[in-house]
Amino acid sequence: MSEKLRFEINSLDLRVLLGEINASLPRYVSQIYRGLDSSYIIRLTGRDDVRDLRIVPGKALFLAPGVYQIHGQLDRLASTLRRSLRGYTVRSAEQVIGERIARLQFERGVERYYLVVEVFPGGGLSLLDAGGVIVASTSLKRGEPYSWPARRETISSREEALGLLSSVDGRLKVGVALAREFGLGTKYSNEVLARAGIEPSRKISDLNEEEKIRIASGVEFLIRLLENPQPTAYKAGDRYVVFSPIPFMYLSSQGLEMVHTTSLNEAVSLVYESYLKEASDLERRRRIEEEVRRVEREVEEKKALVDQLRLKARESRELADFLHMRLAELKDWWGKIKAGRGPSGLVKSLDRAAGLVTIELDGRTVQLSLREPITQQIDELYNNAKTTMKGVENLLAEVVKLEEKLKQLRSSLQLTSKVVETVQIRKRGTEWYHRYRWSMTSSGRLIVLGRDASSNIRLLKKHLEDDDVVLHAEVRGSPVTLLKNGADAAEGELREAASICASFSRAWRDGLSSVSVYWVRPEQISFTPPQGMYLPRGSFIVKPPKNYIQVTLQVCVGYSERLGPIVGSEEWVGSEAAVYVVLSPGQEDAARVSQELAAKVEEMLNLPKNQLRPSDFTSLIPYGRCRLLRWSL
Repeated sequence: MSEKLRFEINSLDLRVLLGEINASLPRYVSQIYRGLDSSYIIRLTGRDDVRDLRIVPGKALFLAPGVYQIHGQLDRLASTLRRSLRGYTVRSAEQVIGERIARLQFERGVERYYLVVEVFPGGGLSLLDAGGVIVASTSLKRGEPYSWPARRETISSREEALGLLSSVDGRLKVGVALAREFGLGTKYSNEVLARAGIEPSRKISDLNEEEKIRIASGVEFLIRLLENPQPTAYKAGDRYVVFSPIPFMYLSSQGLEMVHTTSLNEAVSLVYESYLKEASDLERRRRIEEEVRRVEREVEEKKALVDQLRLKARESRELADFLHMRLAELKDWWGKIKAGRGPSGLVKSLDRAAGLVTIELDGRTVQLSLREPITQQIDELYNNAKTTMKGVENLLAEVVKLEEKLKQLRSSLQLTSKVVETVQIRKRGTEWYHRYRWSMTSSGRLIVLGRDASSNIRLLKKHLEDDDVVLHAEVRGSPVTLLKNGADAAEGELREAASICASFSRAWRDGLSSVSVYWVRPEQISFTPPQGMYLPRGSFIVKPPKNYIQVTLQVCVGYSERLGPIVGSEEWVGSEAAVYVVLSPGQEDAARVSQELAAKVEEMLNLPKNQLRPSDFTSLIPYGRCRLLRWSL
């Protein structure tokens, strides 16, 4: 069917897609990748799961049901997006009314970026600063303000649709008019006309008033249906070929299998993955067919060369046989021939400079060398024929191999690619940093702490990046702490990271109220000791200078509806949690505080009793002991 290799998101699709995405926000940007299809993939962590937002400039935008495992190489824009947006929170996803343009808002504290996604053909992807100036783009000039299109009027009622039908060129086909002038696109245009019982090829001027009313009513009905989507994907065989926010009559009539999905984003994901596989199969088939044609040409060329060489070998052998039969006469005549005095009519030409003589014998013209004995020349002709036939045998062996290759290539044309790009469903809690202790600054930067000596080293070796900051308390047993993307962090954020670093050190167990914490850049960390020194297992070297911060030992533990149980500074936890408690070092049992905290959260949020596990809060309190300073209530 015609939709098999079409993939298009129109403005009505985009409206529903963005509505679903908005309902899942806020989400935290944990990483940014490049897809194998040159898409841009933003990994977003929500309250319950981790999902990839896939952006294909000029084609697609959707929130996948899970995460993609295979990625491509970063380009300049992907690197800029990773550097700029990682650690931010997506707050909103909006559509430019009537257009195939989405605007996503990213925030971290007071900092803000916008990502503009154009899904119309030839559209691009642009990162804007808070003032709407282009920071990076696939197609637009950096430093220029992004030019938003003029607001486009959309049709929402039968009267508006009738008015537009009356104003458009009557020579237009009704299917073209609905798709283009009404902005419905082919898919929705076909559905409206199928419900109205009107052929898309009819001209508007040929429609009577009753037919126009049916079309206008169909447009209004379709728009209303989109207010309560029933997302659907359609299959042709094992391929998902079309997605729609509501069941489409005209698609079912074409014999496609209808599959209900949990969201339009899921339906788009299924169709796009099938589209990629289909495109991959077609490209693979094109390459194989091109290789088949190349090998066929090579086989033809080698067979033609075989025929030429066989003829050459036969001619050499026949000439050698002929000369051998007249060898006695030639020997008798050879001296005279070399002197140019052979029997009458025998010598046709003599070139002493080239050392060649041409004779005619029994009506056959033969060229011989004056510098070699006739017997040697006959032997050379036999050897040449033998060598040539050896070449023929080699060529025939190559032809057999090539024909076997052709057989395999033609057979592989019947196969489809086994590589299918699918998503892996990932629940929240499986991001890399959940293997460690983690928190956030009030501006949304990620803080990651090692749990023990081995995880300290693993954290440094595996996850330390150039724009991070490393923190460590000046006490034994301090966790290595990374402030991700902290190279340009403000002093307040460094202090928040330093405080949680100190709080999870032995200083908490020892009941200290404050301690010094230093921070350094990644290039100051080394695992190679100076010559003559020994570096114990699980240790590392910090090159000077160190930057010191004196901090108070204090943590805030609370419950966020988005993130679940969390620990960190009061500035961050207070912005996320409905209920939280502020703690300092002490001798009170953390389990008792956790039970009370869980009960308060359940009461505040009207959760079923015992739904929360107190142990989830206990694990966030350093060393299982604390002093309760105050409640948020």
